[in-house]
Amino acid sequence: MLRFLGRFSYRLYIFALVVAVVIVAALALFRPLTTAIHTAAFAAQVLPSPVKPQPWLASEPEHVVAEFPRYDGSMGNGDIYVIPDGKRRAGLLIFLGANAAGADDPDVVNLGRALGRAGFAVMYYWSPTMGEQAQVDAGEVASIVAAFDHLRRQEFVDPDRVGLAGFSVGASFALVAAADPRIADGIAFVNAFGGYYDTADLMVQIAAGRAIDNGGDVPWEVDRLTRQVYDNMLTPASESPAARALLEGTESVAEARARYAELPESFRAEVDSIAPSHHITQWSANTVMRVMHDRGDPLIPVGESRRLVQALQQQRPDVSVYYTETDIFRHVRPDAETDLKSMLAGAFQLYRHMYHIVAVARQPSR
Repeated sequence: MLRFLGRFSYRLYIFALVVAVVIVAALALFRPLTTAIHTAAFAAQVLPSPVKPQPWLASEPEHVVAEFPRYDGSMGNGDIYVIPDGKRRAGLLIFLGANAAGADDPDVVNLGRALGRAGFAVMYYWSPTMGEQAQVDAGEVASIVAAFDHLRRQEFVDPDRVGLAGFSVGASFALVAAADPRIADGIAFVNAFGGYYDTADLMVQIAAGRAIDNGGDVPWEVDRLTRQVYDNMLTPASESPAARALLEGTESVAEARARYAELPESFRAEVDSIAPSHHITQWSANTVMRVMHDRGDPLIPVGESRRLVQALQQQRPDVSVYYTETDIFRHVRPDAETDLKSMLAGAFQLYRHMYHIVAVARQPSR
């Protein structure tokens, strides 16, 4: 009996070893399977999931505080998450925008580590004006460009596989930065989550308390954080009667448009400079555009991303674009109050959206 159990255990061990070898070989030879596993693990890591297998699949990323020279001569700050194994990895620069969570925010840290385990060298760029003071600073577009250039020059980054990602206002700034000729041809993809398409249109919607969508407009209860950033934007022009009217609010979108047209031309030109709508012709055809928005977003209406995607499809058919709408976020953070059925559906949508992004990280370096 003992001899039989010994032979059985030995055969079980050999079987398990063979299965393990087959699995490892399949993962090594069949890259889509590897990408699928890592994408699913990423989605579980960033969403409210009871099981988070990502730490079983990859080592803990190292956290490195980065400094880099900006184009104005000052120093910029960032946080990098990368697995320190000597490999050259795909790079990903993330900009969180105005009134953003900081470097120590648990969701920010978790996202950086999750993307690091998925295979990226991730760098957050922190804006001293936008992140800390809830300002919208057009000069930060050049800082994003400098941060992107800094990341792709790192020895652990494959310069042929570097992408940009942004959240909220940061998504729109990432799109504008992607049009800069200094980096445009070197951007593998842009992932824009919860951004706006046209800055002036967004300001008009805030003033009127109505969201533009599908050719019309609907009532919109403007979130206080959106209102704070909007008020700060109008402060430089607050001496003009038009700016005061926009700060007080208008009765309709048409009235808001008329008031906006009365603002100083220099102010409107700066607003246009940070509008993706004014840069759509400058994006490289080699850059894949991935756009995501939550349907119930209280900070930036979903119609903004819908118009961005529509404009891309009509004006830039040479640019690949992929659009995802979900119901599981509150603006850009996972909503813990989402019911299980919606969360599962949203998790699958996030998986599909992220699959081709993670695939960039799983490609071998050239």
